[in-house]
Amino acid sequence: MDPVTLIVAAVATGAAAGVGDLVKQTIVDSYNGVRRIISNRYEVIEADVVSVAAEPEEPLRRQLLAKQLIKVGAGEDTELVSAAQELLRLIADQAPQAAEIVGVQLNRVEADGDIEVTDVAVQGGIGVQATDVATGGSMKISGVRAIQEPPHPH
Repeated sequence: MDPVTLIVAAVATGAAAGVGDLVKQTIVDSYNGVRRIISNRYEVIEADVVSVAAEPEEPLRRQLLAKQLIKVGAGEDTELVSAAQELLRLIADQAPQAAEIVGVQLNRVEADGDIEVTDVAVQGGIGVQATDVATGGSMKISGVRAIQEPPHPH
C-alpha cells in the first residue's frame, strides 16, 4: 500500500474504530498520535482530516484527503507513515470490525510483489475499489462482501 493510501486508511479506520463502545485505549492513543502529527505538520489539511473522521465510510472524503496529503508531501513523512502503520496494526489486532466500515480502497499502487486482500465486508458501500494498480506479479482479492440495504418503500 502506498504511504498516502496507508495514512488515509489509518485516519478512516481509526475514526471508525472510535465509534465502537469497546475500543481499546491503545487504539485511541495511536489514532490521536496520527491526528496530532498531521495537525502539527500539515495544519492546512486539518479540515479534510476532520471530514474523514466525521464520515469515515465516505469514499469521496477519503479521496480528497489523499489528494491533499499528496499536495503537502505527507507520504514522504516517515514518522507519520510509521504511526499510520502502527495504528492499522493495532486495529487489525484489536478491532478488525472497524475496517468493515470503510472497506478497502487502493489507488495508484505500484508493488514489486503480490497484493492480497481478503475478508472484506462493508455495509452499504464498496468492498474493494482499485484504481491504477500495478503489481509486477499476481493480485488476489477474495472474501469480499458488499451488503446493500434493500430499497425503502415509499
